[in-house]
Amino acid sequence: MRSIAIEREFGSGGREVGRLAAQLLGVPFYDGELLLDAAEHGGADLSRLRNFDERQAGSLLYDLALAGSPNQYSERTSLHEMFATLQNTIRRLAGEGPAVFIGRCSTDALSGRDGGPRALRTFIYASDAEARCARVMETEGVGESEARRMIRHKDKEREQYFRYFTQKNWGDRTNYDIQLNTSVLPAQQCAELLAEMARRLP
Repeated sequence: MRSIAIEREFGSGGREVGRLAAQLLGVPFYDGELLLDAAEHGGADLSRLRNFDERQAGSLLYDLALAGSPNQYSERTSLHEMFATLQNTIRRLAGEGPAVFIGRCSTDALSGRDGGPRALRTFIYASDAEARCARVMETEGVGESEARRMIRHKDKEREQYFRYFTQKNWGDRTNYDIQLNTSVLPAQQCAELLAEMARRLP
């Protein structure tokens, strides 16, 4: 049985799909914060990586700010070292047994390169923009305009973070084994499909 690694659009229900799949398989579930916590539990200090997430990784403003800093090189080196620690934590957890991983470039960490663990790499999206907006309004408790702003902001943040650390396009289908549209299949069916595929893959 394989682990499952998920990247997802904001408001697509990707975290819910992952949590349901973990329950169906009876395996651990790690979202972004839990992955950072697991790395720090092992003694790593990832506080600056947490801060980098909040700044929108790779954004023009942050790059310009670094360009004016005499510590630009050391800052970037430190961030990449912390990211490498996080990726190693993901691989270690997957090596200990199947699990479900959400975000933090786990699909790239568990691509199987260099003989490392290989997960079922998944991208979750929602083609129905109105339903996606309604989901965010419900889960975040915000109005329509704020929900649409959050969708744009969060998707851009995830895309930049993924590109900054992997030099790959977040939405490129070649990064994934399967893409699921929650506007067509509800979260429960997506989770059941992923769980069945994970069980069948060596």
